[in-house]
Amino acid sequence: MENLWRSERVPGEVELAIGRAGDGTDPVVCLHGITAEHRAFNTAARYLGPSRGLVGVDLRGRGDSDKPDSGYGLETHASDVARVLDHLGLESAVLVGHSMGGFVALKTALAFPERVRALVLLDGAWPRVESSPEEMTEEEREEAAALEKGLARAFGRLDMTFESPEAYLDFWFPDQGLTMDDLPPDLADYYLYDLGEVEGGYQPKASRAAAEEDSRLNAENSPTAEEMRGVACPVALVRASQGFFPGSVPLISDETRDIMARVLDIRTEALLEGANHYTMLWEPYTRRWVELLHSEDWLQ
Repeated sequence: MENLWRSERVPGEVELAIGRAGDGTDPVVCLHGITAEHRAFNTAARYLGPSRGLVGVDLRGRGDSDKPDSGYGLETHASDVARVLDHLGLESAVLVGHSMGGFVALKTALAFPERVRALVLLDGAWPRVESSPEEMTEEEREEAAALEKGLARAFGRLDMTFESPEAYLDFWFPDQGLTMDDLPPDLADYYLYDLGEVEGGYQPKASRAAAEEDSRLNAENSPTAEEMRGVACPVALVRASQGFFPGSVPLISDETRDIMARVLDIRTEALLEGANHYTMLWEPYTRRWVELLHSEDWLQ
């Protein structure tokens, strides 16, 4: 993995860490989920980096980026993305966003339309539901419950100290006794980068304050379906057939997909059968959506 990424810092009041894979002059820019970091795109970088170029961003509050006590939200992250594009010398780029990264990509396309050539949304950027819980459809209630359960588990680890990286794996894969050597290299590298050494062991690098503030602000301010009509660029939509957990309902249901198709210019889409919200980023599923980025025929 050391040869896959070249680390850089994006200067500013809040410095951002990015990883660059490949030497392409028009790299895709990838944005991760709410408690993740850029190594979530390890597999994508291996497939795409050498030919096209890929840049993974550690959003503020995550990975090796600065972690202010407050000052998050989609508008702030979108401004950070524009700053990354400036740093890379890109007038515009294709943005790939997974989970919350999809919402950040969408907000960037709304706030800086001239900077975003296309969006690839990976299980993210569904429209904000404006109805009360009593007014929600059954599918909307199921989606909201699945999201709450998944976030609670992801957030729960952020205050924990793990005595070893293997103890961290036991959190994610209970009672399996896994070591890093048991995992595919892409995934092992993700978990190792996700941890920072602290007194007594290791803690996830993502800031709990950042994740909680983003979660609250996203719930309040993410774009509605009507606001999403303002996105002017082409979109590729990629959905996992399952939610956070095997067998759980998908985060983007068929009903929500249909709403997105009415308000966005979706040029191509894929439903990854058998994948969940996490595994869609790894083998064997990554190749399905990375193929969209080897060619821009779908943008024409």
